[in-house]
Amino acid sequence: MEKPFLENNIGLYIDNYEPVKEEETVYGRDVAVDGFLKALLLHGRPGNYNFYQTHGLFKEHINHRSDLPDLATKKTGVTARFSNIAALKKAGAQFTFSNWHEPDGDFAQAIALRERYSPKAYPISATFHVLSYQYLLNNWYLEMLLKKTYAYDTIICTSRAAEKAFRNILEQVSEAMQQEHGVKLRFGGNTRVIPLGVDTDHFKPRDKQELRQMLELPQGAFILLWIGRISPLDKADLLPLLLVTRELVKDNPGREIKLVLGGTGEAVFNTIIDQCIRDLELEENVITIRPLPASRAHLYHAAADVFVSPVDNVQETFGITPLEAMACGLPQVVSDWDGYRDTVEHGKTGFLIPTYMAELDRTIALGSGLYDNFNLLDHFQLAQTVAIDLNAFKEALQTLLDSLSLCAEMSRRSRERALEIYDWKHIIRLHENLWDEQQHQAQQQPVIHTAGDPYNLPAFYRNFHHYASCSITASTKIELSETGRRLLDQQPALFFHYGNFMELSVPLLERILAQLQTIKKMTFGEVTAQAATAGDSLESAGKHIMWLLKYGYLQVRDGQAV
Repeated sequence: MEKPFLENNIGLYIDNYEPVKEEETVYGRDVAVDGFLKALLLHGRPGNYNFYQTHGLFKEHINHRSDLPDLATKKTGVTARFSNIAALKKAGAQFTFSNWHEPDGDFAQAIALRERYSPKAYPISATFHVLSYQYLLNNWYLEMLLKKTYAYDTIICTSRAAEKAFRNILEQVSEAMQQEHGVKLRFGGNTRVIPLGVDTDHFKPRDKQELRQMLELPQGAFILLWIGRISPLDKADLLPLLLVTRELVKDNPGREIKLVLGGTGEAVFNTIIDQCIRDLELEENVITIRPLPASRAHLYHAAADVFVSPVDNVQETFGITPLEAMACGLPQVVSDWDGYRDTVEHGKTGFLIPTYMAELDRTIALGSGLYDNFNLLDHFQLAQTVAIDLNAFKEALQTLLDSLSLCAEMSRRSRERALEIYDWKHIIRLHENLWDEQQHQAQQQPVIHTAGDPYNLPAFYRNFHHYASCSITASTKIELSETGRRLLDQQPALFFHYGNFMELSVPLLERILAQLQTIKKMTFGEVTAQAATAGDSLESAGKHIMWLLKYGYLQVRDGQAV
């Protein structure tokens, strides 16, 4: 019997970030997260979507992502709430999520939030967009092994290759911890492969002639298109693609062949590419568009004949641009690498070009992350040991060049595949199926958190109280200072300039001062207890008392601190 779906009550953390400007580098992770959030509100089931952000200290308001609330109004039964995550941390037992999802992969943070604040172990899922950075071994993978996870907690990998890499890395870190420290760690959660999606209403076939006229591209040319970061550090070495283009041009003297390279990148790599174009005498055959505005990428996809990508970098886990090309009905000729292997259907929507890799990474690994500012030089050096079969690359392009009917057939199949598999509405459904499974499993295995602080919970007072001359205890006697008396007598404004940064209540500060005006002799503990009777916690009341001491409205009597 099919299980009924459960209403979504999803919690999500989304980073504050400024919108990407047209001339700036576009990262697939940002595109993927943005696309997912919009699709969730457009295609998700009825329910509550609780978006949390960190209040920017130097911004007046949380970045509310005004586009998301607007989308929520278009779907009946969908409620989108935007809050400062600080408010959630105060909510305690109000953690009523059916699921928590991290669209940008910070699984360990989500686990920490649950174990510190929530009385129940609601299921958590997180989508990873990069696996290979050296610092992640400690910052993400080790933390995941150290955290308390349950079988229904799920890491979402965007491709089968990424899932295998994720498990390989966890195994590597676990083995190293056992060998070096005698500690056997295991990940208690699970993995699931769910690909990224594409907006098939935005990326779609269009009239090529009209587009080429608008974009000033040659009407009769056979146009190969690359769109992406122009960076061999973390994307692809484009120089072998230029070599393939030269051979294709040389073997087809009667055809007009153009390679369009569009994107953004560091000036040094643009300079190298320009020099290579001159050295290969391809000035008439290569069109560089730098930057290629993200808002016009769909137009270039629809205007070209074939999408090409020689990706060779482990930084890539999925690859969005082949999907965008696919949705526009553009055949894809790409390296047989990571997520491309899942999305591109060899011989039907395009061609996968064989890649080769040898075990030559020891020296590269030893230097990785050591005083290198994480500049991804290790990724570049590793990618230089990855080879793409250039003969097969050229033959695939020649096959399409020789058969416009094959191009048309691959174009049709590409569009169909994008609509049937990778449209965001299908991807959202896969997420919801996972969330339902997690909920059912969590209901069958209810967990009540046991007491005990995790290893990475700071113990600031315990570890640093000796920095101070003396400690304030419950028996320490405190009283109004002369400054405090003047404040109560004349009511000047409190010296309160950190309002946006501090979680302080002016009424509570004034109530504490009034207490000490009425009862002259009180201890820190007595003042704290009385202040807390109005609904504030003892800790909150104590923080307010210490603030009044800090700014001279109160004082310690007769050296009572110990």
